[in-house]
Amino acid sequence: SSGINAEWPLRPGATLGQGKARDAYLLKLTRENTQLLFNSLFSLPTSTVEKVKCVQLPAPTTKLPREKPIPKPKLPTKWEAFAKSKGILKKKRGRMLYDEVAEEWKPRFGYNKAGGDKEQNWVVEVPGNGDPYKDWLGDKEDKTKEKVAKNEFQRLQNISKQIKVQSESINQTVKQANISTASLGKFQEKSKDEKKAKAKGKHKKFDPVSGNTASEKEKSLALINKIASGGVSVNKEKAANKELGATIKRSREAERENRTNKRRSKMGVKAQTNHFDMKKREVSGPGKERKKRHQI
Repeated sequence: SSGINAEWPLRPGATLGQGKARDAYLLKLTRENTQLLFNSLFSLPTSTVEKVKCVQLPAPTTKLPREKPIPKPKLPTKWEAFAKSKGILKKKRGRMLYDEVAEEWKPRFGYNKAGGDKEQNWVVEVPGNGDPYKDWLGDKEDKTKEKVAKNEFQRLQNISKQIKVQSESINQTVKQANISTASLGKFQEKSKDEKKAKAKGKHKKFDPVSGNTASEKEKSLALINKIASGGVSVNKEKAANKELGATIKRSREAERENRTNKRRSKMGVKAQTNHFDMKKREVSGPGKERKKRHQI
């Protein structure tokens, strides 16, 4: 933009010279590059902050990788899930509340809260159908304690739920890392209280092909006895259809083979011999090539 042509001092083949000539060249190159930098800075949008002119730098283009993965969003609590399903919006209540007994504004919670003075709140209104002999003050205190205990229990439940989800994800990652080896984690070192990773899928155990044949003999005898006693149910219709299909397949193969034999026998043995003799004569050999050369 400024029309200055700066030359990179370490360009292959560039000569810096020696002594004063080198120093003058480097000084000139530094001044021109500095001028280019300031020209590019002042071409950006500016603003004045506290009587000082500031330049708005562009957003960075080089993205550095994260050291750790992006944290997963936390699971919503029971109340948050319920409020979202019902469309309840969170509204911030005021910190101060008017105490009608003391006739002044007091904090809603904490020390010296509104309605928290027992000496001033010694009267409780009894409902029309309520028991006049019941301890309504004690009942009010018990309900407050139950509400506090319930909130604390729900808070601990939410924390345990978050910990359970995190532990499950960690266990899944560890299991995946263990079975990623060639031995499927058989020789992998396990941490304390770590359970053995179970591979998913069906596993069929095969009997040894050598050694003791007593188990094989027992299984064969058991199968023979089961068939002889009629304990095995056979689908006769399925077996008949299977045998019929095999018979049709065999007949088609025999018919195809007969057609091939008939096609070969049409020419006859003598015709076949003459045919192959003619084919042999047509093939060019060294004698045929020599005969062509003599003719030329």
